[in-house]
Amino acid sequence: MKFLVDFLTGLPQPVFVRDTVIPFLVEHNILTSKSVLDNLHTILFTTLFYHIVYLIGAYIVFPPLSRCKITYDENHAKTEEIRKHIHDTREKKIKHLSIQASIHFISFLQTLVVLYLSFVFFLNPEISGKESYPDSDSRIFGEVRETQLVCLFGLGYFIWDAYISACHSTLAFTIHGIVSTGAYYIGMKPYLQYYAPVFLMFELSNPFLNIRWYGLKFFPSDNKISEIILLLNNLILMLIFFFVRVLWGWYQTYMLITDFWTVRNDPRFILIDTIIVVTCNLTIDVLNVIWFTLMLKTAIKVITGSKDKKKPSKEKKTN
Repeated sequence: MKFLVDFLTGLPQPVFVRDTVIPFLVEHNILTSKSVLDNLHTILFTTLFYHIVYLIGAYIVFPPLSRCKITYDENHAKTEEIRKHIHDTREKKIKHLSIQASIHFISFLQTLVVLYLSFVFFLNPEISGKESYPDSDSRIFGEVRETQLVCLFGLGYFIWDAYISACHSTLAFTIHGIVSTGAYYIGMKPYLQYYAPVFLMFELSNPFLNIRWYGLKFFPSDNKISEIILLLNNLILMLIFFFVRVLWGWYQTYMLITDFWTVRNDPRFILIDTIIVVTCNLTIDVLNVIWFTLMLKTAIKVITGSKDKKKPSKEKKTN
């Protein structure tokens, strides 16, 4: 991870960006954050890096794996009707599965990058401790290179995420990418940059979510070993989800609101950005509780062996 971060942040600023793009953005008041303007090339390089890796995955790495899985499904179809449907939509299914698998891989990679950067910040008390962030003022208005890097890679990823969601996913995911881009831009102003790695602890559950997705999409169905692996993964996912997204999330939202309240009379206080951030965090915290409750209900049904007496409906397509 260190090599990747150092490589992307060490790439020189292109002359075109320095002499043409940045002056244009400043002149037309499109971007005003000096931190964003100074690191614009890194954001663009990060977005480009994720897209290149995505293309390699979607068109080189995952198609053979997807072809094997679709072939397996076709050969093990329970009815001739299902087998015929898989055969008729074979190439379409292979392409769709490959694209979605590559998107999930980029999500997994981004998780590793931002968690690495976040832990670099937290595990260095000289940077993250009370000397650098002793009060609400420093946590809301302060900036260090470590938290700046978290926001840079967050911006680069979510710009790509908004674009790729518009191409291959739903409107909801596209809006999520756009809103997340805006949130990291607010962090780069800088504004509440300290809380970027704090709330990115949510991402600790993301690898297990992606493992679950790959297991459901690529593991053989009705296989005991696959079922055990997914069961263990789901149990770990639930534990981490509860501790980092529910307990940690609500506690840090309380701390964030407390810091905002403390600095509310500071001339640097931005009311609109504050409302946006607090609203988004509270919404996510509520959704995390709802999602965890649903996960818990599902787990109880599996453990107790409860089954719906109704005939199972066909599974809806998901990304």
